[in-house]
Amino acid sequence: SHLYADDFSDIMDNELNESPAVSAGPFVFQSWTRDDNVIITRNDNYFLGAPYMDGMIYKIIPDPGAQLSALQSGEISVMGLQPAQVASVENDPNFNLFHANDDGYDYIGLNLANPENPQPGRDEDGNLVEQDPHPILSDLNVRKAIAHSLDYDAIIEQVYLGQGYQIASNVLPAIPWAHDPSIAPYDYDPEMAAQLLEEAGWVDSDGDGVREKDGQTLTLSLLTNAGNRTRENLGVLAQDQLNSIGFDIQFEAIDFGTLVGQLLGQTYDMVIIGWTGLGSDPNDDAFWSTKYDTPDSGFNFVSYQNPEIDQLLEDGLNVPGCSEEERAPIYQQIQQTIHDDVPYVFISGGVGNTAYTKDWAGIDPGEWLFYWNVEQWSLTQ
Repeated sequence: SHLYADDFSDIMDNELNESPAVSAGPFVFQSWTRDDNVIITRNDNYFLGAPYMDGMIYKIIPDPGAQLSALQSGEISVMGLQPAQVASVENDPNFNLFHANDDGYDYIGLNLANPENPQPGRDEDGNLVEQDPHPILSDLNVRKAIAHSLDYDAIIEQVYLGQGYQIASNVLPAIPWAHDPSIAPYDYDPEMAAQLLEEAGWVDSDGDGVREKDGQTLTLSLLTNAGNRTRENLGVLAQDQLNSIGFDIQFEAIDFGTLVGQLLGQTYDMVIIGWTGLGSDPNDDAFWSTKYDTPDSGFNFVSYQNPEIDQLLEDGLNVPGCSEEERAPIYQQIQQTIHDDVPYVFISGGVGNTAYTKDWAGIDPGEWLFYWNVEQWSLTQ
């Protein structure tokens, strides 16, 4: 029987979350030391055969610089690299480097609701809750102006060091049957951005470089997680480009835990963040459905509300036989609508760089999953 039986009420704090006893994979849980490591050991009953390794230790190292030092010193064997770290590894004879487009993307999330009054997207009866709108970002023209203010080519070259590609919406080219290549990404057009802001009533009436409307300045906070050099550099460049057309962007890199608290609490204006591990199916209802617009827990933390999208997301999950041919137009319509509504400013599709030491045999990285054949890995010395 299921370990939770019929009662899921304590699923978030159940002790099984910290010591899971069941596994169908190549390893089983052994221990977790908070803020230090997770240890898993060989599952001798794994259906593809017991792994060659006795186990694996996942080290928890929040600082990317400390992660790289641990790799170079031999403390760890495998590490995902940030773009700026690739040069430190690619010519080192002790490492192999795997490079491929991954299943994720970076974006600037725009909070469409008032951060001083977060509300759920639906009430207890499932009815839509009208949101208290964000005083600036609820205006579609402002969101489109932000999208047209960013020089994506410069961002990808200067921030991602060429290891990225511009995307138009939420389904990546890696899912070719669902991806709609006809949707054009927003182009860098500061003149169009300025025109959109003026149409929305935002003008620089006093000549100080910052636009105003009804006595309010065009001031927004922009957050990201400290220690992620790529996102920090993106924040500085985005701040400069947005300020050049009349925004007053207050950029700050903060502790990741604090950032997550503000995201889930929906108490922010704009955020540089990303999704990864999206997999090979286009369904991402957790990011867009009003069911998941739940302050303090839901991933629709931009408070995106669109009943048409709610219905399309449901339709995409209920196609008989999960026919790709029938699901494709549903997800293509979702992509177009999200592109047009601009709850996210999509920055770059992910390019993954994983370094691993050359003293391993059997590693055969896959584009969807680096560890797909981990049971076949073994040390050569």
